[in-house]
Amino acid sequence: MSKKIAVIGTGTWGTALAIHAARTGLSVSLLGRRPSMVEEIAASRRHPSLPADIVLPEAIVPTADPVGAFAGAEAILWAVSVQATRAEITRLDEFMPAEVPLVMTSKGVEIGSQMTPLEIIESVRKGRNGLAILSGPTFATEVARGLPTAAVIASRDEALSECLQNMLSSPTFRFYRSTDVRGVEIAGAVKNVVAIAAGIVDGLALGHNTRAALLTRALAEIRRLGTKLGGEAETFAGLAGTGDLFLTATGDLSRNRRVGLALAQGRSVEEAIASLGGEVAEGVASAPAIVALAKENGVVMPISEAVAGILRGEISARDAVYLLMTRRLKGERD
Repeated sequence: MSKKIAVIGTGTWGTALAIHAARTGLSVSLLGRRPSMVEEIAASRRHPSLPADIVLPEAIVPTADPVGAFAGAEAILWAVSVQATRAEITRLDEFMPAEVPLVMTSKGVEIGSQMTPLEIIESVRKGRNGLAILSGPTFATEVARGLPTAAVIASRDEALSECLQNMLSSPTFRFYRSTDVRGVEIAGAVKNVVAIAAGIVDGLALGHNTRAALLTRALAEIRRLGTKLGGEAETFAGLAGTGDLFLTATGDLSRNRRVGLALAQGRSVEEAIASLGGEVAEGVASAPAIVALAKENGVVMPISEAVAGILRGEISARDAVYLLMTRRLKGERD
């Protein structure tokens, strides 16, 4: 009998992870909150926001029943948006077996608490062990198609990350392991905000020089915040840092980048979000939370602050570019 995992979240990312897991020979319960969405996926064997030629393997069982989803599962992958994580973990907590590893795959920072997904889980499920993070340069559509992909599984328990690495790796999806949970989470959260900035740069046709400067200085911001909060500097040069940043900031499949492109075209934040067809751009909600987190810790993040200001309607995109370019001159490592 094949091993079983549960994937929580019927968005494109959760569905792509379920498809990948099924390809590796695992049985998969794909748990959704909305029965209507679960029924649609189960009936069509497709996700409405993924290309129509991507079909769910028979090993995937879409369900809205948490009891059945978690029964016999050897790992649980969490693919719920960051801002919905607290409510959903509170709803599902009583059904989730404490001994089964829980892998967070969402990227962002919660508004108000300034918590990352793992911190949210730990605040609700106090004393919970068996926690890990999955992060890296991963577009859902390409994972669902089985195109070669690499990512990181991070856990404070190295034996757990190695176990998950072995369970989930395949010839099309290679996982590396890490113990730097904090660094991996911060890298994944901030790159979404930077991707909005990159979309704005491209939408304003500011050129390749501008984009290269933006990404380089943004990586310095990410590293400053991450190391201040206990992350390891090397993490930000790896898959969860540089890899994910470059993908999300330059790839046409990036929802956060598409928001930036829309803003550069003069569309409102609401219009930009609506153009995503129900999918979530985590950087929109995370931007003010990341700025607040940085200020609490005395970290200067001018690019993230500029994006937050644009999203609030306090400054235009072109004015934000001018302010960034005319900041006080300093050394590169200052």
